[in-house]
Amino acid sequence: MGFFRGLINGFLAPFRGGLYVARQRLWRYLLVPLILNVALAVGALWAAAGYWHQELSQTVTKSPVLGWIFLVVVTMLGGIILFIAVHPILGAVFNDRLSEKVEIKVRGSAPKAPFFASTGKALLHGLLKALLYVIALVVGLALTAATGGLGSLGGVALGALFMAYDGLDYPLSRRNLGFRAKWGYLARHLGLTIGYGLGATVLYLVPLAFVVAPPFAAAGATLAFLDDESRGQKRVAAASLQKG
Repeated sequence: MGFFRGLINGFLAPFRGGLYVARQRLWRYLLVPLILNVALAVGALWAAAGYWHQELSQTVTKSPVLGWIFLVVVTMLGGIILFIAVHPILGAVFNDRLSEKVEIKVRGSAPKAPFFASTGKALLHGLLKALLYVIALVVGLALTAATGGLGSLGGVALGALFMAYDGLDYPLSRRNLGFRAKWGYLARHLGLTIGYGLGATVLYLVPLAFVVAPPFAAAGATLAFLDDESRGQKRVAAASLQKG
């Protein structure tokens, strides 16, 4: 897959995942995750509101209108960041099941692992992803403190990269790829990785969409991976025919 083609396909993948879930009527796979995500979103926004209200109390007192507008904005952004950092732990198993179902619908089958082993692996990977998001948050805060507003872009970029790992982890894990091999795949498919990270970031920033963004993004990443795998198999088959 060429870089720019991968960039476009990757950017559209999270939105494509949402459309696929709707068209295939896979809503039952979103029921429990949606309930958990709404509860997590409320908790994250409440925590962010409490923190920023205390931090910005003087600003709100001096300039009520602008202060409250700024408070709402930073509360929303802070809530989304907390949500992104914690949701892999709660949603990993459910997103993994949705990703597997998408692959079965597209291919007719999917690599299978025993239920408890698969569930345990999904939870372990969810903890790892949460750690990666926390690292992105810490790096972003450190860069912001050191360089000002421009530093926060570094944290956002790192978070988008981890989103790409998060989404593509589901189909890659079913193929028993290790941590290093997964990052190797992302590096070899740089356009897809960057595009998907950008698309997932945009989806999370759509008002209220972040509660459905994780399953939509997981479904979209699975579709993008299967498309890329099919192209690779066709290239191998074409090369074999030429040699023959």
